[in-house]
Formats: sequence, structure tokens, C-alpha cells
Amino acid sequence: MNAAGAPLRVLFVDDEARITRALKALFRDLDAHACNDPREAAALARRLDIDVVVCDQRMPGMSGHECLAEVRAAAPRAMRVLLTGFADLKAVMASVNEGEVYRFATKPWDNRELREVVLTAGAIAREAPVLASGPLNERDEGQARDQIGVLVLEDDPVVQQRLREILAPHYQVRFANTTERALHILEQHETGVVIAETVTAEGDLTGLIKALKRHHPHIATVIITERANAQIAMELINEGQVYRLLLKPVRMGSCRLSVDSALGHYWRLKQAPGAVRRFTAMPAVNDAVAPARVPDSLLTRLRQIPSRFTSIRRHA
Repeated sequence: MNAAGAPLRVLFVDDEARITRALKALFRDLDAHACNDPREAAALARRLDIDVVVCDQRMPGMSGHECLAEVRAAAPRAMRVLLTGFADLKAVMASVNEGEVYRFATKPWDNRELREVVLTAGAIAREAPVLASGPLNERDEGQARDQIGVLVLEDDPVVQQRLREILAPHYQVRFANTTERALHILEQHETGVVIAETVTAEGDLTGLIKALKRHHPHIATVIITERANAQIAMELINEGQVYRLLLKPVRMGSCRLSVDSALGHYWRLKQAPGAVRRFTAMPAVNDAVAPARVPDSLLTRLRQIPSRFTSIRRHA
């Protein structure tokens, strides 16, 4: 483990040496390292006990999201930032679903913005415990499904029915076709997973999704949408820390796997609440508009939703 007070250890991964030289120069006050072969990054991150890995997306031999997925497995304490100069929805989805990136940064980068992201991520890596991953054991899985609710916010009756068929036999699932109904469910029931579309008849829900994560970072959000583009997906990850991002039509296998993982994520956070900092959304550095998309009355109710996050009722 890094010694307290020692400079943050950061690893920059890019196949272009000029890029890693520029990044090391920008972070010369930190313990900065470079890797120009993404296939070596995971082992290097583990050996050096790296705090933050900043990885380019488009590289020969291995993409950035594939590299960060390996880093996640080899050095789970390291926070992961994906640096990308192009918008590719498939890569963005893979980065959150497989690599669980903390933040996207655009290329060319803004020096101030990138430093803020890296320094914040590094502080989290040093201070917040790592959350265990993988399936829950049978006992915990049964208790989680019995005690923790899953909320579906979707107004398409066909999609609602499909999700009901997939989820209702296995989870404490509740459905809402309006934000008013969704807030009522959140106020009345402990909810660990929210499944939401980004746009309904009420309009754009991305502001609500971001606000939910800002005020209740322990809740895992699974987005299931047919309207996603890479830019919106990146915003939802950066400002909403969405846990999984799926496209319609809804597929049973990927849906069940995502909800199982999200429920396990929430259950483990209840046992290790200090780890929630790793999943807290960062507000946009240059965007003060997004929170205003949500009416003040809804924001007030969202803030006042009771948190049932701090205790686990274990059966004898």
C-alpha cells in the first residue's frame, strides 16, 4: 500500500510516446509512470501499486476499455480513467460494463480538467476501500433479493411487460411509468437498483438520473435505452456514474446478469459503506446546467429520500 502522504502514483497508457511524455510533464509533481504497450499495463499497475490509470482508448493490439478491464482485475485499488478522442458507443458501453471506468476524459484534454479528475480519483483510491466483486454467495444473494427492491422507470408498456417477465420471478421489483410514481417508490421502499430509460413521455430523464446518483451514490443505476449515443453515455458515466448501460431490445441474459451484479454491488456497499466514494459522481467541471433540468420540487424530494443504506438485517 502506498505510504500516507507520498505523491500519488499515476500510470499513463498510450501507444504514442509523445502523448505519455506530455502527460508525465503535466503531472510532474506526482509519481508518474508511462506504458506504451497496453498489454503490459495491468501487470505494471499491480507491481507499482498504482493509484490512477489514465488509458487511451484507440491503441493497436488492445483497446483502452480492454486494457482497463485487465487493470480492474489485476489492480482493483487503482481508479480508472479512459482518454478518448472519438465517440464510439460500443467502446463507451464496454468501458462501463466491463472496465467500470470512473471517468472519461476527452482528447485533446483540458489540463485543468484532467488534473482535477486525476487528483480526485487518486484521493479516492488512497482513502476508500476496494469493494469486492463477483457473484454473492447463496446466502447473501437470497437475503439481498428478499430485502432490497429493484425499481423500473419505463413508460413503454411493451418494455415494461418484457422486464416484468425477466425480473419479477427473481427480485422485489416495482414499476413506475412517471417520475412522481418512481419517487413515491423510493420514498416508501429500500431500493438498491434503479433501471431507467433516458427519455420517456415526460421528457429527458438524464438530469434526474445524475441527481439521483449525486444524492444517493449507493444506488446502482442500470440504463436500458434505445436512444443512447456516445456523448450522452459519456455524460451519464461522468456525471451519473451509471453502473451498467444496455441497449434495447432487452435481452434476458444481459439484463439478468446486470441486475444480479448491481444488486450485489449495493449489498456489498451496505457492508463496506466507506467504499461508496469510489462510485460518487463528479459534477461536470464546465457544466452547471444539468441539475437545473430537474424541477426544484423533485430535487427536494430526491434529497429527502430516506437512506436505508447503513444497516443489513441478517437472518439467523
